[in-house]
Amino acid sequence: MKKEQKYLDELESKLEFVSKRDRNAIILKYKKIIDDRKSNNEKIIKILKDLGPVDIVAENEINEYKKTRSAEYNLNKFFSKFKKKKDNKKVKKEKVKNKENKKSKENFLSKLKTKKENKERKSFKNFFSKFKKEKTFKEELKQTVEEVHDEIGEVAEITTEKKLFETKEERNRRIAIKIITVIVTGILLFIWLWLTVIFIASVFAFLDGVKFYGLIIGLCGLDLLLLFIIILINKSLFNRTIRRKYSFIAIIICIIIIALGVVLGVRQIYNLNITSDVNEKYNMTKKTSSYNLPTDVDRKLFISFNTNYKTEYIIDYDNTLADKVNIEVKYYECYYDYFAKKDTNNVYISLAPDKRDRLSVYIDDFKEGKIYSNKEFERYVVKIIMNEKDKERVVINK
Repeated sequence: MKKEQKYLDELESKLEFVSKRDRNAIILKYKKIIDDRKSNNEKIIKILKDLGPVDIVAENEINEYKKTRSAEYNLNKFFSKFKKKKDNKKVKKEKVKNKENKKSKENFLSKLKTKKENKERKSFKNFFSKFKKEKTFKEELKQTVEEVHDEIGEVAEITTEKKLFETKEERNRRIAIKIITVIVTGILLFIWLWLTVIFIASVFAFLDGVKFYGLIIGLCGLDLLLLFIIILINKSLFNRTIRRKYSFIAIIICIIIIALGVVLGVRQIYNLNITSDVNEKYNMTKKTSSYNLPTDVDRKLFISFNTNYKTEYIIDYDNTLADKVNIEVKYYECYYDYFAKKDTNNVYISLAPDKRDRLSVYIDDFKEGKIYSNKEFERYVVKIIMNEKDKERVVINK
């Protein structure tokens, strides 16, 4: 691989006056010849020997190139020579510049040396005069240091409220308290955001017709109190001054608003009419589904109902049914979602609580100032109708 690359690199250098595109084409041609012969398990030495010396190959290629593009070849040759001359001039200029820089540096260093020597001479003369002054200065400094030392001793004895230095334990305690306060602030902020969302939702509900203003006032007071507590914790965390007077007044105002909201809310709840007769507004939905019994007589059909509630089954017989079971479920659609699934031998029926519908029911009821009994809403009936002959083939999983 090295011999092959060396051969191609030499060839490329010999073709310097050939245009770049044609040069690349020539190199690619010889690379392909080498690769093809290498694939036939020929040795690289033999291949290069057969191709001939680099000079002869380059000369042949240049002659071929001249036949077609002699003008372009001459131009390339001219410009390359011109470029070489230009590069040589540049190199000469740089050499001259470096020599000049070297001379200027030497001159500069010599000047510096003379200046330094002159300074040293002057300093030597002034040394003895300065020495006397320094001696007197040192004596004065000693006196001042002793005085300051005595003053520090007196200050250290005075007991102050703030400590100048803290121990490692105190530092760790301070960091731990800061971390705890940051975590508490984060939790309180999260609660405050949810409380704000609930407060805004209650305002929209009030505008929609749910005149439960006690809840809105209470939520508003609680929201303000929580926000004020977060601000106080934040201020204490960053060692900012807190005016106790104004903070105390703000907390009292928030507590008064909460208390007012609670009182009004309790009063409104007390005035609500709790009625158990749901049928005056809501009706039960009836869902009937029919299922075939297994074709094999020995097999049974298993009926399962969701076990979240106490389900009571009513079994009724209809002898007109043949190899079929009808399941009839009566429930309140505003309270439950109906779900049924059947495979070969199993039937699964479920009533899942519909939280969104329940919420809308409560909101509608609050508009009218009524609360309907949940026990009545939770009531449902499951009726299984089958042929009396098939009762042994149906199993109810309770």
